[in-house]
Amino acid sequence: MKRILTSAALCLALALSLAAPASLASQNKNSGKKAAAMKTMSPRAEALKKCNDDYAAAVKKANDDHAAALKDARGKKGKERAEAMKAANKTKTDAWAAAKTAKGVCVKAAPKK
Repeated sequence: MKRILTSAALCLALALSLAAPASLASQNKNSGKKAAAMKTMSPRAEALKKCNDDYAAAVKKANDDHAAALKDARGKKGKERAEAMKAANKTKTDAWAAAKTAKGVCVKAAPKK
């Protein structure tokens, strides 16, 4: 039993010692490609990335505002609650539509290749 455990531990140690340099080399190789890719982004790609980031931020803000409005609405009762929830949902829908429209305008304004 002791011999089996010793040989298993030895095999594991050898496997890890061989795998560690290989994984470090692949990480360094990939990070160099990413850095090179970031340096060579075209102006259009940069503009589209900004459009997408702005859209994501607007949608996140709309969702956060909607969650806060729903939390506030849940504290109310009856018609007041229904009206508050309806208003929160409409505000969220309007914010999403505005964000989508702004993204479309931004994409159209991005420089062509």
